[in-house]
Amino acid sequence: MSKGAAGESLGTVKRVIEIIRFFGERGDATLKELSLSLSLAPSTCHRLLELLGRDGFVEQDTTHRRYRIGREMFRIAALVQSKHDIRAIALPFLRGLVDECDETAVLSLYLPSDGKIFFAEKVDSSLMLRYQLPMNTPMSVLWGASGRSILAFLDAGEIDRVYAAEGRAPASDEALPPRRTLDKELASIRERGFDITYGQKVVGAVGIGAPVFGIDGKVLGSICVTVPKTRIAAKDRPRLGQLVRATAEKLSAALGSPRHGSVKAIAS
Repeated sequence: MSKGAAGESLGTVKRVIEIIRFFGERGDATLKELSLSLSLAPSTCHRLLELLGRDGFVEQDTTHRRYRIGREMFRIAALVQSKHDIRAIALPFLRGLVDECDETAVLSLYLPSDGKIFFAEKVDSSLMLRYQLPMNTPMSVLWGASGRSILAFLDAGEIDRVYAAEGRAPASDEALPPRRTLDKELASIRERGFDITYGQKVVGAVGIGAPVFGIDGKVLGSICVTVPKTRIAAKDRPRLGQLVRATAEKLSAALGSPRHGSVKAIAS
């Protein structure tokens, strides 16, 4: 293949990727809208849409003359999702975090139907003093950094539902703060992008957690480190918080979230 032909082929592949990404992010569009958004000639867009349409990656609504992702693309996306569990995707990020700080790191996932979280995956510290965490067991989202770093990014109605159903902290037995106080605490979490709690879920532990977002931009879980309070000085906690936040942002990016690196958005 000549250099010119190879360059043309690569250009076509790049444009096909741009079209698939466009429809994945935007939904549907007319030929003109696609052409303007990608700065491509309408004839080029039409040719590529015809190419993608033959194999079902793009389809056209002939009534409204709009194009959208086709059923074959949905089928492949479902296969990819089923074969790449979030736990498996998160594991290298958890290991990298432990390599940096040598404290136990855990992935928590949110259960919207129950308003609970569970510890889905973890990587232990190499140090002798560490905590045994109850894996795959639903627990409160209102207590501990693993939960509150998720709670801060739920909408107000969801927070109301969770707040009304909860009681005292499982480890410290402290009472729920007044709702106005909790709202201020959640706003602070959104502002700095991570949370720090002390002994709420595990006696004697400092928890530092940051939110993880999914492909739809909604919070789906958190990454948290659990540290014995005797092993972490107050001056070191913000640095570790930034490290946890950075790891959570990298995982969010790997999951296709549009919100990675931008967690300060206020819950609506």
